[in-house]
Amino acid sequence: MAKEYLSHKGVPFTALNVAEDPVALEEMKQKTGGRLATPTIVVGDQVLIGFDRARLEAMLAAD
Repeated sequence: MAKEYLSHKGVPFTALNVAEDPVALEEMKQKTGGRLATPTIVVGDQVLIGFDRARLEAMLAAD
């Protein structure tokens, strides 16, 4: 859902597969305080765990 939303809005993003990439998994754990939740979306220095359209729009507008 998050990928489709970002693509529809024309927002460039990099999708990382934490199930297959141990470096990406460690980065996610560092950014989320150890939580293993997807999607984890990072915009600038803000981290969104899960897909919350309103919050994501606010994060994108602030960046």
